[in-house]
Amino acid sequence: MPYRRLPTTDKARLRALEAALIKLTVKDNVNLAISNSLIEELQDVKRRFENTLIQYELDIKIQSQRNQDYKAALEKARMYISHFIQVLYLSAERGEINGGIKYYELKEFKGKVPPLNSEEEILHWGNKAIEGEQKRIQNGGSAIYNPSIALVRVKVEEFYDAAIFQNNLKRNTSRSFDKMRAIRKTTNEFISKMWTEIEESIVVEDAKIKRQIAEEYGLIYVFRRNEKKKMKSKDLQLDLVFDFG
Repeated sequence: MPYRRLPTTDKARLRALEAALIKLTVKDNVNLAISNSLIEELQDVKRRFENTLIQYELDIKIQSQRNQDYKAALEKARMYISHFIQVLYLSAERGEINGGIKYYELKEFKGKVPPLNSEEEILHWGNKAIEGEQKRIQNGGSAIYNPSIALVRVKVEEFYDAAIFQNNLKRNTSRSFDKMRAIRKTTNEFISKMWTEIEESIVVEDAKIKRQIAEEYGLIYVFRRNEKKKMKSKDLQLDLVFDFG
């Protein structure tokens, strides 16, 4: 015997709910296979699922769109910090800052730019560059230009703001995802309950006709491969068959 297949995607869940609602709108349908209490629950389940899905997709879209701004701010901050440290090393090599590298905590890197791969590293070394330059100037050193520490500070602060904003968007998306995961489960549970009531309400002896009536309410039946082989080609044309072999 073919078996029912519950929806596995959000679009399929909506189709299942909408199919049942469409069936209820047929004016000449007097003997509906869904009780009044279940009709009310169906409308509520569809509304809640649809609203949750809309919010989830919106959160994903906003996060994706703003991610471009985040990446741009990250690359700018990384570039300015890297260029500042390289100019610092060159100035030290020319003897222009008289051992001032000690203010930046860069000794262990031996003339190399520290890693600037992660968000944390960029913010850490950006702040070290800003603090180190301030200390060096306070101790009589001359300011480094091209880039100036003022420009470095601007790029680091812009990246910091972008990082906070993007992390907030990630949290919003994560919360929406958790809500979607929960509502997918309860929606499938409702669809299963609704389909069971529909099948039990259709009193027809012929199994094929019963399936065809149930399919009008959105039920999906899956025929196993060996069952399909036993069916005549004529029968296959009459049934809505979904092959998941």
